[in-house]
Amino acid sequence: MNSTLVAADVRRLIPPRNKVRASSRRLLRCLASGALLILAPFCRAEDQRPPAVSPSKPNFVIILAHDIGRDWISCYGADHQTPNLDRIAAEGIRYETAWSMLDGELSHRTLIFGRYPSRIEPGQPHFIKLLVAAGYHRENFDFDRDFRLPQGRPYLLLCQLPPAIGDFAAHVTEMDALVGKLARATADKNTFLLFTSRAGSAVSGKLHDKNYPVGKSARADWGAHVPFFVRAPFLGKGSRVSRDLIDFTDLLPTLLELTGIDHPAKFGMDGISMVPSLRGSDDPFEKRNWIASVSTDFRMAHDWHHILDTNGRFHDLDKDPLQERKVSVQDKQAPHRKQRLQMILDRLSKPASAAK
Repeated sequence: MNSTLVAADVRRLIPPRNKVRASSRRLLRCLASGALLILAPFCRAEDQRPPAVSPSKPNFVIILAHDIGRDWISCYGADHQTPNLDRIAAEGIRYETAWSMLDGELSHRTLIFGRYPSRIEPGQPHFIKLLVAAGYHRENFDFDRDFRLPQGRPYLLLCQLPPAIGDFAAHVTEMDALVGKLARATADKNTFLLFTSRAGSAVSGKLHDKNYPVGKSARADWGAHVPFFVRAPFLGKGSRVSRDLIDFTDLLPTLLELTGIDHPAKFGMDGISMVPSLRGSDDPFEKRNWIASVSTDFRMAHDWHHILDTNGRFHDLDKDPLQERKVSVQDKQAPHRKQRLQMILDRLSKPASAAK
C-alpha cells in the first residue's frame, strides 16, 4: 500500500510537541506536492485477518485541519475564500456550534476515544481499532498517484493536515484546494465525510467583517469553536445549517451507530451520536444540550446560550460572543444555568472511574 506517512500506534496520532516544528517543513512540502498526511490505524495490514464485513456499510473520511478556525472559512462568514470547503459544507450539514478541546493533542485523543481527556481509561478502545477489527479497510490517499477506491469492503480514511508555515492565507488556500480533490475522489452516496479542525485559528482572521481573536490556545469560546461539517448523502438531504450542539466526543458514538459495532460494555462514552441530528431530527431528547472543552488545568462548558469556565467567567454567548460583559441581572434563567454548568465542570474534573 502506497502511503505518505503511516502511523504504527496512537503516539503517531498525537505527535510530541518537540517534534512538531522539526517535521512541519517536510509535511508542508508534502502538502504542496499534493499529498495528505494519512493517519492509519495502529497495526499493519499483514498483522490482521479482518472478518468479513458487508460492503453496504458506510465509508468514512475524516479530515482534521491544523488550527484553522471558522474565521478563515468563507461559508462561516470569513473574508478569506474557501470555495471547495464551502461546496462540501453546502452538500452536507454545517454545524454552527462545534467544540474541539483547547489543546491540539487532547483534541486528537478526544476525537478517537469519544471521551474527555481526563476520563479516558486504561485500555479504552478508540474508533480506529474498533472499525479495523470489524473489517474496515484502511486506505492511504496520495494525490501524486491514481486513487482507486477499495472494492468489496468499506474503508476508513483519516487525514490530518500539517500546520501552516509562513503565509497563513496561502496555506488555507492550498489546503482548500487539496481537500476539494479528496472530497471529489471520495464522493459517493455511501460515504461519510467530516471536515473539522483540532483548535481555533493560529492566526487572527475576519468573521462577518470583524477582526476575530486568535483561537489557538485561547481559553475562551473562540479557542474551541471550530468548523465542523459532514457530507453523508445516505443520511438524508444536505444543504442544511444546524444549530445543534456538537463536541469532539460525539464522533465515536456516531461511527459506531452507523456501523452497528458494539462498544465494549466495560468502558463508557462521553459523547452522543450525531445520527439523529444528521438526519434532521427535531427531538431534543435525541441531542445534547451542553458541550465541553478542556485542557490539562482548565475546563469550560456551554449550553444553548451561556458559557462557564473553571475561573468563574460566565457569559451569554448570544449577546456577548467575545465574553467581554457580565450576564445581565435581568436574565432570570442565568443563575439556574450557571449552577447546572458548574455541576458539569465539577463532574468533568473527575476521572471516569471516580464518576461511576
